[in-house]
Formats: sequence, C-alpha cells, structure tokens
Amino acid sequence: MNRYAAQVYLIPEDDADRQLADGFVLHDQVNASRIQIMPPAGGWSYVLRTFQDEYVSRLRANPKGHVVMLIDFDGDYGSRRAAFERAIPDDLKQRVFVLGPKQTPEILRKELGRSFEQIGLALADDCHAGTAVVWSHEELKHNEPDRQRLFQVVKPILFVA
Repeated sequence: MNRYAAQVYLIPEDDADRQLADGFVLHDQVNASRIQIMPPAGGWSYVLRTFQDEYVSRLRANPKGHVVMLIDFDGDYGSRRAAFERAIPDDLKQRVFVLGPKQTPEILRKELGRSFEQIGLALADDCHAGTAVVWSHEELKHNEPDRQRLFQVVKPILFVA
C-alpha cells in the first residue's frame, strides 16, 4: 500500500472473518490497493491487543490510515463493544471501526445461505450502492452506527470513483 494515500487495515478475528473481508475486496468497485487484510488474530481479545500494540502508533504516524476490526460478538455485544470503546484512544476514534456479526459468521452464513465471500461481496455491494440490504440483517444491524461512519469515511477511500 502507498503510505501517502488514505488506506484501511482490516484485522479479522478468525478465518471466517477473513473470508468475509476477502469477499468485500472482490467487489469490482473496490480499490484493493487501498485495503490490507491482516492475518487472523485468533480471537477477539487478540484483535484488540494487536490494535493496541501495533496500530495505535501506526495510525498516529499516518493520519490517512484507518483500521477496521472484524470480530464475532458471540452474543455479548454490549460488554465486548464497551471493551473496544475503552481501548480506542479518543484521538483515533473517528478512524477506527469495530464490526461483526451479533453471534458468529457461521450463523450469518447459515441464515443467509451464502458463503462467507458471497456475504462479504454483498456487504460491499450495499456500501457501493448506498443501501443496507444485508447490513440490516438481524445478525448485522447492531453495526449501524459504525456502518454509517464507514460509509462516510471509508467509502471514498475504497471505492473507485
């Protein structure tokens, strides 16, 4: 990635989340050179630790950088979300996003009847079209505040004009 251009780092919790992200990047209007999908962290607490250990300083050094942490909320949205909110420094909150299914990607896949990559592609299609067809699913609708910020902040970075 060009460190002088706006960019997005995506930290997935596990391989299922990575596949969702891969599907998003496969969208024909996504500029894949502006997003870097990191290796799966191995659990939501490791996503948080990776963010704190590696990405806080990286974001402070690069004002055009953004981070998306893709986690499973495992039915514990309130306390898990609060843990991430406490860990994100105030000066970076506008450039950091925490997203993920209410339970797990596997439940989302079963309910939608699509592969992880197909779901990621559909989420990207919603972003590109300015819709929330898949984003409004019961397993994803809790992401609405971050989805709206993502649409405003990240869409111009990732999607071809």
